[in-house]
Amino acid sequence: MSRKRIILLAGLVALLLGVAAIWQTTLRLSDGRGAYARAISALDASDPRTARVELMNAIKADPRSPTIRIAQARALLALEDGEGAAVEIDRAIQLGAPRGGTRLLMAQAQLLQGDADAALRQLAAPDRQQDQPALAARLEGRAALMLGRLAQARAAFNRAQHLSPSDAETWVDIGRYYIAAGDQAAAIAAADRAVALAPSNVKALTLRAERTRDQYGLAAARPWFERALAIDPAAVPTLIEYAATLADMGEARHMLSVSRRILSLQPDNPRAWFMQAVLAARAGREDLARGLLARTEGRLDNQPATMLLRGVLHLAGGNGVLAAESLERLVALQPDNDQARLLLGRAYHGAGDQDAAAATLAPLVVRADADPYVLTLAARVQEARGDRSLAADMLNRAAWPARASTSPLGSDGRILAAGPPASAATAVDNIPYIRALLNDGQAGQAVDRALLLAAANPGAPAALIVLGDALDAAGRPAQAARRYETAANMRFSQDVAIRLAAAWQRAGDPARARQVLDLFLGQNPASLPAQRLAAALRLDAQDWRGARRMLEGVRARIGNQDAMLMADLARATLAMGDRPRALAYAAHAWRLMPASPMTADIYGWALTQAGGNGQRAVDLLEQARAMAPGHPVIQLHLGQAYAAMRRRSEARTALARAAAVPAFPGRAEAVAALAAL
Repeated sequence: MSRKRIILLAGLVALLLGVAAIWQTTLRLSDGRGAYARAISALDASDPRTARVELMNAIKADPRSPTIRIAQARALLALEDGEGAAVEIDRAIQLGAPRGGTRLLMAQAQLLQGDADAALRQLAAPDRQQDQPALAARLEGRAALMLGRLAQARAAFNRAQHLSPSDAETWVDIGRYYIAAGDQAAAIAAADRAVALAPSNVKALTLRAERTRDQYGLAAARPWFERALAIDPAAVPTLIEYAATLADMGEARHMLSVSRRILSLQPDNPRAWFMQAVLAARAGREDLARGLLARTEGRLDNQPATMLLRGVLHLAGGNGVLAAESLERLVALQPDNDQARLLLGRAYHGAGDQDAAAATLAPLVVRADADPYVLTLAARVQEARGDRSLAADMLNRAAWPARASTSPLGSDGRILAAGPPASAATAVDNIPYIRALLNDGQAGQAVDRALLLAAANPGAPAALIVLGDALDAAGRPAQAARRYETAANMRFSQDVAIRLAAAWQRAGDPARARQVLDLFLGQNPASLPAQRLAAALRLDAQDWRGARRMLEGVRARIGNQDAMLMADLARATLAMGDRPRALAYAAHAWRLMPASPMTADIYGWALTQAGGNGQRAVDLLEQARAMAPGHPVIQLHLGQAYAAMRRRSEARTALARAAAVPAFPGRAEAVAALAAL
């Protein structure tokens, strides 16, 4: 072949290769442009997951396009991936995107990563483009809220509302501001406004679900969450709140399924791992709970719920020192958290620091309604400190048959010494001051101050609750109940429900008290305190079947080691005619707490009703009378036990004492028994 022909063929091959390369590049760019167009359509349709996949293809086709990188950052922000969005924004700047045009996106990314100060610096940068002032105002408000600067947040959200009054997400942000400010009424109104403006907006529906959960209860919130998830099944923030709601409703299996769905979407989501850890701990699988908690990688360590769970797990493992370390932080953050304070006292006691245990438990011990378990633990602490006299006093209180009504926590006297807060309108300092007044016996002054606080904060349940507490302490339970009802219309929490029911009971309306608890338990079926109080009200109303059903439900959850629970079960079961089972419950209650007049009374009465050892029954009932001589129920039971043994003179004396109490519900029974002697 001639040299000329070879050169000609080589040139032809080079030309063909060049054409092929150009063709392939054109195809790749064409595919990239198509993927980019599809991604933008998906973003506009609120489908960031599809957009993210399409943009990955677009980046592969054109890796040096800053426009595609910016679009990918938008998709990642919609997926709440702040770290990934920040990486794409930085890459876009390296590829030539103007930094000023990325400031708002970077501020959003930094907010998602929890860096509010960095977000504010982005917003304040002199080169930031000014084309989205409403969004900029919203981001400033979110950052200020994250930093606890409520005044700055309110001003920023006011600007956003003025600039974009019909934007649903602006109203979502405003609603979250009001939640932080404690104005539940305004938060509910903002959520309603957001849903009205955008009925299919998942963030608006989620906010409304959360407000419904606080306002009416768990069951009422569930349809709102499900409505949001029907629109976007992959909305992780909504799934997290939905799973938490299911957990609080006691639907462990369903919650586990939802948490697994979250992890399929975000494998490193700490909230999902934490919820699974709580579920494992409740099932008594502490080792599994520890492993699941470790998978949060410390990202939730500053959350109160995490501190509590760590403390519980360390206690279960017998490590009081580590438990105390975790629980100390929680009690410092939430000094009124009874559960955390009790656990911290246990931790100190287990670690051998009895002085710290006594100081920690003191605010619980001084309460008029101190729980028998608290008093028993505090007694053990005092015994370890060598103060057997104080320990005996606490054990006597633990054994007393009736608990006083709910009262505020004991309070540091230095609060009163500092004088009233300068403004009567601020909850953060006025609520502790009002509670200090109550614990000092100054109920009248507490009412006056609480009235001023509630008038200045009509949408804040906390202000109404402390006003109700003050009115109750002042002997005005019906007025207290009405304040609690107003608070419950905004936030029907466990604390409000129990206060409201107890207030109506003290006001002489037990039917209304039972109605309150039935309504609350219909929404929050897993609430143990509400179940216990509802059962007690049914016992008082002699609704034995209803009381026993509720008490058995509590026993199924907490076991058989609560003496008062077993005594109540014995009482209800005995009244229903099941004497053998009632006797078993009563005997167990007495063995758990033999120094209690309540357990001695029910055990002696069960023996009397079962026709068993009459002298043993009398011995127990006489023991109960010795500990609580003025209790008419004990006198009635002892009189009937004496009568069964034909000790008529002693029976007559005991029954007469029971019949002499005018308000005693069993007075007619005592009179009839006297007549039968």
